[in-house]
Amino acid sequence: MSFEDLPRALVDQDTRGAIKMVAETETGRILGLSAIGDHAGEIMLAATYAITAGMTTRQIADTWAPYLTTSEALRLVAGTFHTELPTSCCA
Repeated sequence: MSFEDLPRALVDQDTRGAIKMVAETETGRILGLSAIGDHAGEIMLAATYAITAGMTTRQIADTWAPYLTTSEALRLVAGTFHTELPTSCCA
């Protein structure tokens, strides 16, 4: 997912970046995540907890995420496994 689809990046007027999630086909369990761009560390922290907990893309996509944060990208990219491109809560 490009940062062009991330509300926080749009507000910051810096859409350079992307996030990629890898998950098991059968279970949806998240296997890994890569992020590059401003504040990518915020995304990686949330991803570390999700992977350690054995969460699935569905669980992440259905979890509330703070609006207008870079870490919201984790929920948005997980949602792409289930819909074309989920929307942020408020945008």
